[in-house]
Amino acid sequence: MNKKIYIHNFKCFSKPTEIDLSALTICAGMNSMGKSTLIQGILLLRQTYDTIKQYRGTQRDSFVVYLNDRYSLQLGDINQIMSSDDTDIINIGADNIKFEYTHAKDKLSLSLVTNTQAEDMEILKGVFSQSFYYLNAERLGPRNYQTMESYDQAHCGFHGEHTFDMIYQNAQRRIPNENCFTNNESKSVKTLEKQVEYWLDYVIPGTEVRFSSDLAMRLSQMTVKQTVLNTDFQSPHNFGFGASYVLPVIVTGLLAEPGSMIIVENPEAHLHPAGQSRIGRFLSQIAKSGVQIIIETHSEHVINGVRLQTLNSDATPADLCINYFSIDPSKNNHIVKRLHLNDNMDILEWPDGFFDQEAIDLKELRSLRSIKK
Repeated sequence: MNKKIYIHNFKCFSKPTEIDLSALTICAGMNSMGKSTLIQGILLLRQTYDTIKQYRGTQRDSFVVYLNDRYSLQLGDINQIMSSDDTDIINIGADNIKFEYTHAKDKLSLSLVTNTQAEDMEILKGVFSQSFYYLNAERLGPRNYQTMESYDQAHCGFHGEHTFDMIYQNAQRRIPNENCFTNNESKSVKTLEKQVEYWLDYVIPGTEVRFSSDLAMRLSQMTVKQTVLNTDFQSPHNFGFGASYVLPVIVTGLLAEPGSMIIVENPEAHLHPAGQSRIGRFLSQIAKSGVQIIIETHSEHVINGVRLQTLNSDATPADLCINYFSIDPSKNNHIVKRLHLNDNMDILEWPDGFFDQEAIDLKELRSLRSIKK
């Protein structure tokens, strides 16, 4: 498990910045405060590991890391990501492994010279684990079909584009007890297909899904049914975006191996507040099984769901890291502050701007009402 990420001269982090990680890390803050930059830095680290691993056992020490395409990165050219006036080197690292990147001639990639071996990174696991999962904020909405592909590992795709096929291919795969749904004793079948059904119905009550495959056409299909209605299974287009967006989050969590890393952007997308809280509980339970999870979210309901599940388990405050991304106006610098928790999962220091908009709006509403009286 990685405990820290180090970033310098990459986008908004013009100053050297260390960011804490834990078993489950939540990244919160207003827009354009650095949350996505952290995730992009981690994705560049993962690409670095993938590239070095390709040359395992050789004497190669020069590598190329791409700014676009791989892991759905779209960072543009080098001029769009370097932010420091003091150096033209980008530093990104995890724990005790730090890399110095310089720009390549094409300005669309980074050059790296290092003697670090894949084995050195694999010891740390986390971003350098054998299995690594990333779900972009822009996931696929309702689709009748998804194409079948060949995979190096069970992965729903960066946008959830392989989710149907992952469920169909692994339908009878047994899910470990610690990841299984436990809120209803009658829902006790431990296959992936059933566990997906149980968890999805928990997050979006009354939802039932069915999966099939056309091998000749290389297509996988999902149909959806609301259990309270006397209808047959129908196209996902008739059920909005919620199920389609959250399904790859559930499937990825259930398939992830202990020791691996999952990064999920906006797990709350298109979910009712109750569903947002429940997907937070789900991710907390998966993290407890030994999967390191990083969440980028704008939802206090997700955070509260995580806190509730953490308190309900035998996890400790150290297992949950809530990072608040903001700007220090006095120094005109982006900062990341870890919000510490007590044993009751209370946030000990509630900074300005951290999910306090409801209180601000209600205060203004009361003030307007008093004026109108």
